[in-house]
This record gives sequence, C-alpha cells and structure tokens, in this order.
Amino acid sequence: MGGLINMDIAHHKLKWIDLLSILGFSLSLMIIYFAWQGGVFESREDFVAYVHGFGRYSVIIFLLLQSLQIFLPLLPSAITVTAGVVLYGPVLGVFYNYIGISIGSILAFLIVRKYGEPALEKLVSEKKVKKYEDKLTHGKMFERFFATVIFTPFAPDNVVCYLAGLSDMTIKKVVIIILLGKPLSIALYSLGWTTLLELIGII
Repeated sequence: MGGLINMDIAHHKLKWIDLLSILGFSLSLMIIYFAWQGGVFESREDFVAYVHGFGRYSVIIFLLLQSLQIFLPLLPSAITVTAGVVLYGPVLGVFYNYIGISIGSILAFLIVRKYGEPALEKLVSEKKVKKYEDKLTHGKMFERFFATVIFTPFAPDNVVCYLAGLSDMTIKKVVIIILLGKPLSIALYSLGWTTLLELIGII
C-alpha cells in the first residue's frame, strides 16, 4: 500500500514534465504559425533570413528547442538537425546540433536518475522499455550497449539515455560517453538527413 502511495506522489511531482511538453509543443506551433503567416517558408532563403533576424537569440532558441526535444515527441529530431544545418551551415549547424542534443541526452539521464521509474513511465512507452530492460540487469552489458547506441547514427539514443538513469552507471561515465560518442553520429545524422531532403526537393 505504501509503495502505491509513494508512486502516486512521485507521479504528482512529475506533472511538470507534462506541462513542459504542452508548453514546448504550443511554442513550436506558435513559431511555425507566425513564420507561415509571414511567408518565411516560401523559400529556404526567406526561412534563414527570418530566423537570423533574431540575432544571437536565434542560436539560444535553437539550442533550447534542440535540448528539449525529449519532451516534444511530435517534433522529430530529423527536422531539428536539418534545420541546424540549413540555418547555420554544415560546420556550425552540426556543432549546435551536438551541443543541444548532448544537453538533452544528459538531461534525459539525470531526470530518470533523480525520479526513477515514474519518470521513465512518463517519457518512454512501455513497449520500448520492455524491449531493452533485460540489458539493465547486466551492468557491463548495458554499458557496452549504451556506448554502442550513442556512437551509432540513427539509433534510439534518447531511449537508452532514459534507461541509463536506472542503471548503475555513474554520472561521470554517462556524460563522457555522450560527449565523446555524439560528435560523429550527430554529424552523420545531420548531414545525412539534410542531403536526403535536398535530393527529394523538400529543402
């Protein structure tokens, strides 16, 4: 009985995750709506000029949205990483993607490490948890699995960052793997999606 009460209390404390998801989604819709009304999607040049019109704040807004992707399931990372390259070029774009996604990945880990399974239940579907939970029971196996996913482009790295919060991996080890593993995978992911979307004429 006490365990159920504690779980209810934990879920109540995590209401901010739901609110943040709603807020992030609402802000994304507002930005898209006003940009569309202003005609900035008529060409790639207009879109870039519109965003750069915010000056240095455009980078801050971009990094914020990229970091908060973990709370925005309806905002695919393929869109944001491509936007980074389109807006800031292949070098700075990949760098900003790396910074934003790394912050988001570390944040995902820290949230589950702090709040445990109630946070995991809010952020990851039960189906995905069951798919990988067997690896959590084997410490070294999970570490190798975690590192492999982080170093691999197009892999479900957000999910394993959440799961790492329930593992016995130290914060230091998780952060080091993320910071070392993300650069190449994000570069390939960012440039890969940008090239694909250019080839099919979407951007």
